[in-house]
Amino acid sequence: MGIKATIVQSAPNRPSTLGEGNVDAALLWEWFTKCENYLQHKDVSGLPMTKSVAYGMSGVHAIRWLAAMGPVLDQMEWDDYKAQMCLLFLPADWEHTTRMDILHFQQNSKIFIDYAFKLMGKSNLLTGTDSFMNDDYMRGTIGAGMDAELFRECNCEGTGHIESFKAWLDKMSATIAKLSLKAAPTMRTPFLRHGTPTSTASTKTLAPMPKLTSEEQNLLSTNGGCYKCQKFWAGHIGPCCTAPPIDGSTYKTLTAADVPPHPADFSVCGNLSRTTVTAIVP
Repeated sequence: MGIKATIVQSAPNRPSTLGEGNVDAALLWEWFTKCENYLQHKDVSGLPMTKSVAYGMSGVHAIRWLAAMGPVLDQMEWDDYKAQMCLLFLPADWEHTTRMDILHFQQNSKIFIDYAFKLMGKSNLLTGTDSFMNDDYMRGTIGAGMDAELFRECNCEGTGHIESFKAWLDKMSATIAKLSLKAAPTMRTPFLRHGTPTSTASTKTLAPMPKLTSEEQNLLSTNGGCYKCQKFWAGHIGPCCTAPPIDGSTYKTLTAADVPPHPADFSVCGNLSRTTVTAIVP
């Protein structure tokens, strides 16, 4: 692996230096950001931008590149310099690899806002490339990496109708906090999983519910089911569910044979009959 390069900047009005060592996409993005902050602080624009910061690179590869470029560097546009740095330090497939890393990133046990900011930070590495994700793509990617039940519950609370990405993030974070407080007496998992063992003076401890299989999730999603009580055509979703917890020791896997006929008057959570989720296609 080798030693990772470091960036040193003694003060905002002093140029940064990029030391010897391995450079990845995250470090290179940090280098560009620090350089641009310095250039803005010194009010440098146009062609002088590149030569004002490029000579702060002290690694072997960078020094050889600087020597080979010679006077061409003085006439190099800033965006061209950034592209050259990507070619110099990063593997040829770095853009594709970074995008796939973003698409496969999962929330797991992370706090929602930390998970979202981590994803946005990864997307920032693709700034200026064709793979950069705009707010709509990032919103869909964040949702795709969340627990399916939690995302469904947030949609039931109206988050899917918010157009602004920033407002959506704030609403999602507030909704998850509210759902967590509501579920606190009976649920202890980050995903508000139904049927988590509880123990009170008046109720017995229930065996934990097994995680829904992809087939069960699909059956419930396509047949108006509730992920909590796991009833088809339940007429409610997530936080609308008032059914008691399910005992995992007696639970039987759902199959297509368990799906009853579609009721003529079926609706979900009162007025919401279907939640639309935008899919992200890599």
